[in-house]
Amino acid sequence: MSLTIVLFDNAHWRRRLFPFAATRPIGNIRTGICTLDDKWGRIFEAPVTFDTVDYLSDKFPFSDFGNQDFLIIRSNVLPSDDLIVELKSLNPGEVLLDDNSWVAIRSTEGKIDYQNLHLRYNPIKTSCNIQYLNFLEDIFLQNKSQLLFDYNLLTAGRNTASISSSNAVYGSWVFVEEGAQVEGVSLNSLEGPIYIGKGCKIEEGSYLKGYVAVGDGARVKTGARLYPNTSIGPGSTVCGEVNNTVIWGNSAKGHEGYLGCSVIGEGCNIGAGSSNSNLKNNWKSVRLFDYEDLSFRQTDEIKCGLFMGDYAMSGINSSFTTGCVIGVGSQVAISKFIPKFVADFSWKTDAGTETYTFEKFIEMMERREKVTGVKELQMNFPIFKHIFEEVKYLQENNQS
Repeated sequence: MSLTIVLFDNAHWRRRLFPFAATRPIGNIRTGICTLDDKWGRIFEAPVTFDTVDYLSDKFPFSDFGNQDFLIIRSNVLPSDDLIVELKSLNPGEVLLDDNSWVAIRSTEGKIDYQNLHLRYNPIKTSCNIQYLNFLEDIFLQNKSQLLFDYNLLTAGRNTASISSSNAVYGSWVFVEEGAQVEGVSLNSLEGPIYIGKGCKIEEGSYLKGYVAVGDGARVKTGARLYPNTSIGPGSTVCGEVNNTVIWGNSAKGHEGYLGCSVIGEGCNIGAGSSNSNLKNNWKSVRLFDYEDLSFRQTDEIKCGLFMGDYAMSGINSSFTTGCVIGVGSQVAISKFIPKFVADFSWKTDAGTETYTFEKFIEMMERREKVTGVKELQMNFPIFKHIFEEVKYLQENNQS
């Protein structure tokens, strides 16, 4: 009997991961090299589907693929070797539990009633130290371990493509996919792996120090410095100094400036010369805006940088304050430090904050599609519309 993986996040806790989970299920979040659904599909060699909120279900639909055997995984759970062993040993009618919540359910149904699971399914207590994406900062905090997990997952039993002698390679922990262009680059894998995807362009004078991953078709521009715990998503462009950061697909930080302890969403653009702060002068822990409580949450982290939702953009020489959260589709161009929270679909300049009208945003996306050739608008339109309507209260309370 074939197995289907179901990633469940149709619950209030998904809002803790906004603005990124506003435009996708948590199970489609990227940390490490792969998105979570890609990881689970590769691990079990099985199709992956989503049980998520209604407004995302057209783009991320539920399907049983004609199967009657389902492994339902809480979508913010991160895979590990130990956890995979436990998941593979689950029998139908069993639920895997940790101290605080359910982790996974083996069922003959893909959609179930999640109330009182311990009464309807045989409870199995995990012995693993399970890691979760509970909050925004977890995406970059867990990136190092997930990058190593994904590196092993993607390269097991395979040989790296060869690269020319023009490169300076330190260590043997470098894997290059076929079709990547790597010339005149310094690759330091003495302390961690370096993964370079298909069709990448790593330009001369670039420096990569593992743990680093560069996704398919991405470009690392001349002189870029990518330091440990950095993942660059497919189709993105980077330059300058990047450290402890996850950049998702088709985004651009294409010029000089520092980006650290940060997460950048899909289709974002950071203007030339922009940098973020990731450490307060008083060395106190950083607060981040929390969409669940609509207030600022105290993290336990001393270093925490920029979190930019999908299709947000900033002007040249932007300065992002410590623990800055920018919502989906926002445009920010101000000469002083950008505030700690900019609501979704905001248009923020030195003159103040206005609502980025939905029609103008759609027109911008249409122009973007013509230039980039990346077709995103039709499938994302209902999602953008839902977010725009939902966050009006944030816009109203974020004027300045």
